[in-house]
Amino acid sequence: MAQGDTPKCDPFTQLDGLIPDLSNLYAAVKAKNPSAQELLNHIILRIAEITDTQPDAALATIHLSTQSSPLKQPIYCAVIARLLAQQIALEPLREKALLRAVLTCNITFYELQVLLNRVEGKLSEEQKKKLEKHPLQGAQLMEAAGFQDPNLIRAIRQHHERPDGTGYPNRLPSEEISDLALMVSMCEVYTACIDRRIYRKPVLAREALAQFNHGDARLKKLVLSFAKAIGIYPPGTWIRLASGETAIVTERRNNSPIPIVKALFNPDNQPYMGPVARDCTDPRWKVTSATFPPQRPSVDLPLLFE
Repeated sequence: MAQGDTPKCDPFTQLDGLIPDLSNLYAAVKAKNPSAQELLNHIILRIAEITDTQPDAALATIHLSTQSSPLKQPIYCAVIARLLAQQIALEPLREKALLRAVLTCNITFYELQVLLNRVEGKLSEEQKKKLEKHPLQGAQLMEAAGFQDPNLIRAIRQHHERPDGTGYPNRLPSEEISDLALMVSMCEVYTACIDRRIYRKPVLAREALAQFNHGDARLKKLVLSFAKAIGIYPPGTWIRLASGETAIVTERRNNSPIPIVKALFNPDNQPYMGPVARDCTDPRWKVTSATFPPQRPSVDLPLLFE
C-alpha cells in the first residue's frame, strides 16, 4: 500500500475481526480495568467507520455470515443500531449509550448462549434463572467497571422487557421501558432470528421483522424506522424475481423499498457464469418473494458489494 493510502474497507473481514477486541473488553469490564472505557470506545469507533463507509456491505456481512462465535451478535447488532440511530436522528449521547448497550448487554450470558444456540426445546430451571438474571447482572457489572451513564444502564437492565408485560426480569409495562431498551431488543431479536442454528435454518429477514408485530404504538413506530434503516429486503438477502430467477440484494435505494439486485441463478435454479444486474422496477424482474439460494453460489460474494 502506498504511503498515505487509506486501508480498504472490507466489512466481511473487519467486523468479525473485532471479535477478539470484544472478548478483551468483556475481560477488562469483569476485572474493573480502567482500559475498558478506551476499549469500548475503540470498538464503537471502528464499527461506525465500517458501517458509514460501506453500509450495504456491512448489512450483507450480517446476513451472509458463517461466523460461529456468539460474540459476532453484539457486533452485528451495533451495525444495525448505528443505522437505526441515523434513521431516527438519535441525539449523539443517546446513540453512544445505545451502541454501548448492544455491545455489552449480554456480557454475563454469552458463555451459556453458546450452549443455548445448540439446544432445541425448553430451558432447564437453572438455565431459565440464569437467563432472567443476566440483564441485572450485566448492568451491575458495567456500573462496577465505571460506566455510570443512566441511559446505558437502564437499556441493559430493560433489554429483555416487552411492551406487553411478558418480558424479564421485572415484567415492566410499556410506559416504563426506555426507547433505547426497545431498540436493543429489536437488534438482538432480529440478528438472532436470521442466524443459523444447529436445530433450525435462519429465518427470512421479512419474517424476522414480523416478530415485532405488537399493538404497542411506540414499538410500531420504531419497527417502521428499523425497516427503513436496513431495508425491507436488506443487502445480503435473497429474492425471487418475476422472471423466476434468484437474485441477491446488493444495495438499498434511497426513499424506495425496491432494492438493487444481481441475479445469480436462472429460473431452473442453475447458476449463471457471473452476476447479472436486474432492474426490479421493471415488471419483468419485479420482486415476488424473499427466498434462500437454491445452492451455494460459486461467486465471491464480497466482490458483489465493492
